[in-house]
Amino acid sequence: MGPIHCGRHGHDNGITTSKGIAARIRQRGQFMSGELVKVSLDRRKYSLKMWMLRAELAEHEVDATFIDNVAHVTAFPKIAALERLRERLCSACLDELLVRSGEVPYKPTTKEQAFDTSVVAANANWPRGFARCELHGLIRPTRTSPDIEAAILSIDVIRDCHVVRVTNASVEHEATHWFDEAFLRKVLGPDIDIVESTFRIGDRATFVQMWDAGELVCPVCLREVLERSGLRKDDTRT
Repeated sequence: MGPIHCGRHGHDNGITTSKGIAARIRQRGQFMSGELVKVSLDRRKYSLKMWMLRAELAEHEVDATFIDNVAHVTAFPKIAALERLRERLCSACLDELLVRSGEVPYKPTTKEQAFDTSVVAANANWPRGFARCELHGLIRPTRTSPDIEAAILSIDVIRDCHVVRVTNASVEHEATHWFDEAFLRKVLGPDIDIVESTFRIGDRATFVQMWDAGELVCPVCLREVLERSGLRKDDTRT
């Protein structure tokens, strides 16, 4: 598996843990003493070690053998059940949760780092081309028109403009973007063919002209403002 992107820490090699722990990490929470346990899923040819919740073992009635505070699981049906709880996430986020919960992290992590509530960590590995969103951390920005950006910044709904779903047909995957009609006609000319609130661009130069005239915004914030405004369906991409 390749590296993953974390909004708080940027590029990270990633690590496997359980769904229950991953949910608490997303909340920047912590666990009480004894709630966490390091588990080794021991197959014939290899073992997989990861942190889990004792409650997850109890839920699946796992009978583990403890060696040096590690719960070894050898029964194949139980291994299969626990493997279905796996989730891959940022290793730095897991280390911070371990420290908050009184456990030993994989890599040195201070209490200051562990309890820091900044949306982006001071030691974040900023990927090239990424920007900081005060709500969602490190993001790869997209673009939209100024009126839609204004609704994002005010955490409001989009008002007094006709939003158009723009498809970039000049690339193979045909990504979807969102701009308002007045902006599109101002930048690309009054005669562009907008049909039922959709506009398809097959020419690369035309797309770049529109793109460069737009404003950089967080894609998550854009998705949220579209949803607040009742404009985005589940099968669209920004």
